[in-house]
Amino acid sequence: MGIVPKSFFMPRGFFTHVIILPLFTLGFLLLFCPFGFKSQVNSFGNYSFHITIISCIVLLTVLIIRIVLMLLYGKVKITWAQCHLCSFVEIGISAGFSALYIWLTTQRNEAYFWVFGYAFLYLFVILVIPNIVIDLYYMMQEKEERLQNISLPAQGDMVRFTDENGNVKLVVASDAILYIQSDENYLKICYINEEKQLTFSLRNSMKKIADICEKNGLLRCHRSYYINKFRITALQKNKGFLFAIMDISDDKGNPIHIPVSRNYYDQLASML
Repeated sequence: MGIVPKSFFMPRGFFTHVIILPLFTLGFLLLFCPFGFKSQVNSFGNYSFHITIISCIVLLTVLIIRIVLMLLYGKVKITWAQCHLCSFVEIGISAGFSALYIWLTTQRNEAYFWVFGYAFLYLFVILVIPNIVIDLYYMMQEKEERLQNISLPAQGDMVRFTDENGNVKLVVASDAILYIQSDENYLKICYINEEKQLTFSLRNSMKKIADICEKNGLLRCHRSYYINKFRITALQKNKGFLFAIMDISDDKGNPIHIPVSRNYYDQLASML
């Protein structure tokens, strides 16, 4: 599955989970009393009080898990599969503490793992609904933003790329350029035109186009690369290697990773 978008880990995405999941749990249990749950909880006191405690357990669990995800974001690449696994862990932990609370309150009339079993079943069926809705929302939002970015008409200054003899070979808007890669005696210029990702090979050197790139907002990130900083979604360190992750994908649907040299990393990070 794809990479989870940045907006998922921003304050809006964080509070969406922390607020909606516990409230949905509380509202669902209050309104529908599913699966005979009310009869189980009523046996040891006020139903509303106890499901409020269970909703608070869900709140604390979601809060802790989402804080961990926010701290991990940027350091590691988080996929949707890993995010769904975290949601499953949230449900398991919430069920574990909810079952412990019920088990202790009922004076241990039933075996703990029996109580855990039905608590996990109830919370899984309840929490899987808002989790699916929230994840689908951010998946659709990511797809829409990516399509909008690709289809944006070029509004920046026009950049004229010349070959080694000074002949103009390519004219393209600066904000349509994705990255420029050096390949022996040629430059590989990757850009967007009419919603398509295109590549143009130009016989020239990185040294001769340095002034043009700097004047048009392209940043040097590697001895073989210039990159459009507005297309970068994250900087990543992975096993000693540094990468800039682009907001575009390759033919397999994976985000494009551009190598970043240690000499340029701090400068690039400060300008994002």
